[in-house]
Amino acid sequence: MKDSVLRVRRTGVDSVLKVNSSELFIKREDRIFFSQGTKIRKLQGIYKSLESKLRSGEIEKIILQGNLHSNAILAGSLFFRFVEVPTKILGYARDPELITPASIISKRFSELELYPTRREWGNIVEVTTKSRNSYENPNFGDIFLPEFLFCAEALDGLRSLWDEVDPTLYDRIILDVGSGLTWISALLWGKLPVIGICLGLQKGKFISWIGAHLSSLRQNLIELPWENLIDPNEKLSENFSYGEKGNYWSEKSKEFEKRFGLYLEPIYASKSVSIIECMMKNGELKGRNLYIYQGGILQSGISSIT
Repeated sequence: MKDSVLRVRRTGVDSVLKVNSSELFIKREDRIFFSQGTKIRKLQGIYKSLESKLRSGEIEKIILQGNLHSNAILAGSLFFRFVEVPTKILGYARDPELITPASIISKRFSELELYPTRREWGNIVEVTTKSRNSYENPNFGDIFLPEFLFCAEALDGLRSLWDEVDPTLYDRIILDVGSGLTWISALLWGKLPVIGICLGLQKGKFISWIGAHLSSLRQNLIELPWENLIDPNEKLSENFSYGEKGNYWSEKSKEFEKRFGLYLEPIYASKSVSIIECMMKNGELKGRNLYIYQGGILQSGISSIT
């Protein structure tokens, strides 16, 4: 195992768009470690909490779980490979023929135990968590990390992001909401209003998901501001669909690259920035808006990072 964990340099901010009295700034988390962005900050928090047991040999292997093609699996495989910690993927993939950067890297760097449906995978996860050490009680052997890295230690790792943001320079924070962990970390930071764009799950399903998982963060949270979560269908109903990877958003990414000199991956970032621009034009986002570009270029199939 390496003597030190991956070091993350402070990420910069670009001003990309002005509309009347509004301006959009983008914080470049996409420039962290193969564009793995905020997930690397989460993984740093997890690694720090386990480091002494990893070095002593009490923990031999990290088990990552979830969709084989997810950004969390991709980032975890890369990160733990870099710090020389063995990993295993306990995952599912509905299409066994699908090849993505996440699946390629996971198969190369990790052991792989794969199931064809989320239901079958979920049953195995339940058995595994009972028979192995859970992340909440790391004693010895293999440690099983939660899906989407959704845990208190990952939340701690995200604090470094907000340490880099000067709240006097902006009027609000805007970010994509997948699992909701980065959104919650922004709320806990609490120095600016936070707007979240629900791209991982539809808003109603996301609220239910958070309700079922929030206790794992071990936080006495303020009441969550559901009214500040945006349903993309209300802003881009004619073009938006969850998980869409089609030609429209790929072309939108190319358009933004020409306009801003910055590649915005099509699965999350290009959708969010389209919504933000629409809201700026409608006068809904006046002032200085800071969008947190959380990364994901590698997973979108782009081999170069600007």
